[in-house]
Amino acid sequence: MTTYLSRFVFLTALAHFILELSAGFLPIVYPLLITAFDLSYSQIGLIAMIVSLFGALTMPLFGYLSDRFGAKRMMVFSIAWIGLLMGSIGLAGSYWAVLVLVALGVLGSAAFHPAGAVLAAASAKENRGTAMSFFSVGGNLGGAMSPLWVALGIGWLGLPGTVIVIPVALLTALLLYQQLNNFDLNHQEISHSHAASASSAKMPPTVMLSLALVTFVVMTRSWFQVSMITYLPEWIQSQGQSIAFGGQVLSIFLVAVGVGSMTGGPLSDWLGRWRVVAVSLAALALAQWGFLNVSVLWQVVLIALMGLMIGASFPVTIVMAQEAWPSGVGLASSLVMGLGWAPGGLGAWVTGWLADQSTLGAGLQSLIMVPLLGVIGVLAYAALQRHQEVQAE
Repeated sequence: MTTYLSRFVFLTALAHFILELSAGFLPIVYPLLITAFDLSYSQIGLIAMIVSLFGALTMPLFGYLSDRFGAKRMMVFSIAWIGLLMGSIGLAGSYWAVLVLVALGVLGSAAFHPAGAVLAAASAKENRGTAMSFFSVGGNLGGAMSPLWVALGIGWLGLPGTVIVIPVALLTALLLYQQLNNFDLNHQEISHSHAASASSAKMPPTVMLSLALVTFVVMTRSWFQVSMITYLPEWIQSQGQSIAFGGQVLSIFLVAVGVGSMTGGPLSDWLGRWRVVAVSLAALALAQWGFLNVSVLWQVVLIALMGLMIGASFPVTIVMAQEAWPSGVGLASSLVMGLGWAPGGLGAWVTGWLADQSTLGAGLQSLIMVPLLGVIGVLAYAALQRHQEVQAE
């Protein structure tokens, strides 16, 4: 099927791939930054917290701006912006310069995601989970390839090798600028903007509670995911393996997230949204417990399983938010993605702080309870939806 919207979703998936390719390499350079600037785990956690907070808390604003001024422009500009700034991290001369580059760079991610998510979901009336999976997998695979791509640059140039992402981002931004000019999205964007504006003053309390519960679930998942991404290479190194092997394991994890994203949406169209999310989060907690108590080989297997579970819930929670507030899908998406992703970096900082107080293993062990809290949130959401259905009857 090569319809107008499906072609646009393909372009947004490509854009999502390059965006994450340009920004998903930070964990592979954390060990190098620790050595170069004599950093603690909590200082590394602060970098991760900035990534989450600056990107997530500004996302609703960028969602509004993309509705108002055009998603095409926002998409092209965001890819060029994030590529230039994140690619320059290896050239930073101090820890504080790294923080500034990261804080500014992740604004590109905040600018890209809300409009992309809404336009991807708009490609399907019946199977929105499947459409969102297609968009999501582009970003997840880009994030999975990012450590491997930047590792090549580091192998050639050392830490300054992060510049390898800059030409790819700029060339892709130019390509998208040329291709997206063939699409007239102004009417679609204005419709979303008007819907969001009209619905913002009419949101029923039950819708607010539903969005709050979905956001809480996303918070627990992002807490777990960012913490694992941040400290996984260092944990693998602490087990006596090389930094190269740590990068490979991280890529396995991120590829698995992409695969999970591709399957979670279709499964939710078939089995139901909340069931897919609840099962994936429960399995995540069990896999984390096993991960800390097995050999390195089995750790690789379990890290792949955790990636699958995280990915399976990712597109589903966005669709849950859109379906909870169908008259304001743009703003609903940006609120859930923004506020839901914000605690990821905070959680990584807390995990790093706990590791500084004892061991990295103890910090990672604390993550077992986090997805279980998400399961409670999903069950509360399901109960609320059931209550609304009964009242409607």
